[in-house]
Formats: sequence, structure tokens, C-alpha cells
Amino acid sequence: MSQRIKQLGSNRTLLLLDDVEVLYSYSTPVAARLADGSFIRSKNYYRNGTTPTTQKHITQTLNYWSLEYGLKQEDIGPWKDVAKLVDQSEIENLIPCFVK
Repeated sequence: MSQRIKQLGSNRTLLLLDDVEVLYSYSTPVAARLADGSFIRSKNYYRNGTTPTTQKHITQTLNYWSLEYGLKQEDIGPWKDVAKLVDQSEIENLIPCFVK
């Protein structure tokens, strides 16, 4: 499995794993674009709820993916409906040798 890293902004990084892309906000994986083109985001990446900055990172990255893959926001609807909420472990399981 090949791995590459792409810095998208301050504390916002993509881990590119063959046909899966995982968004890291700071040092936590919080969202992903899956091989089938669908999007997921963590519902519980932070023990005490969510953080405004990480939510912003998720939205910015979903917008980036939208542009990168030629999706039009008006065709796909609001991100809260497009990016499926999943347990944090589902995102972590996408990453080989993920260490908690």
C-alpha cells in the first residue's frame, strides 16, 4: 500500500492511501473519502464532543474534495447529509498500523 501526505493548511493534512484519502485535523483522523467516492466523518473524534476548528477543517476538506473530483454542491446537497457520520474507529481502521 503506497502512502503519501498532502498538507492542505495549518493543522489540516491528507493521508493518501492508494484509493482512500484520510483527513487529519491536528493529529487525529476525522474524515475520509472512500474508494467508492463516498465520504465519511467521525461523530466522536473528541472525547467531550466536537471542536469548532476541527469541524471547520472537515468542511474545508469536503469542499476541497468537491472541487478535486468535480462535484457540485448544488447536486450533492449539504455536507451534513453527504458525509455519513461514523464511529471514530471506522476511520482509524482505514489506516494501516494506526496507533492510538
